[in-house]
Amino acid sequence: MIEAYREADEIRDEADEKHEEFVEAQEAADQHHEDFVRVQKRLRELDKKEEQEERSQREEKQEAAREEAEEIYQKFKEGETLDTEDLMKLQKAGKL
Repeated sequence: MIEAYREADEIRDEADEKHEEFVEAQEAADQHHEDFVRVQKRLRELDKKEEQEERSQREEKQEAAREEAEEIYQKFKEGETLDTEDLMKLQKAGKL
């Protein structure tokens, strides 16, 4: 009987030790997951910022093209000669 209690104590001690290792591993995994989520969130923020910057640059280019097309159109209305490139810019801006 005493032998069975000793064996049970040893098994319990080993189980407690394994449980402690499991808890430590689980905590480490939780920390890695939190780090992953934080990095993933930061990447989404950077992607969103980059997308906004690209959109802004596109809009600036479009506005510059519209302004240039308007100047070319004014030259056309004043009777000045336009070259092929000017006509293409007018067409691209929707003025033709």
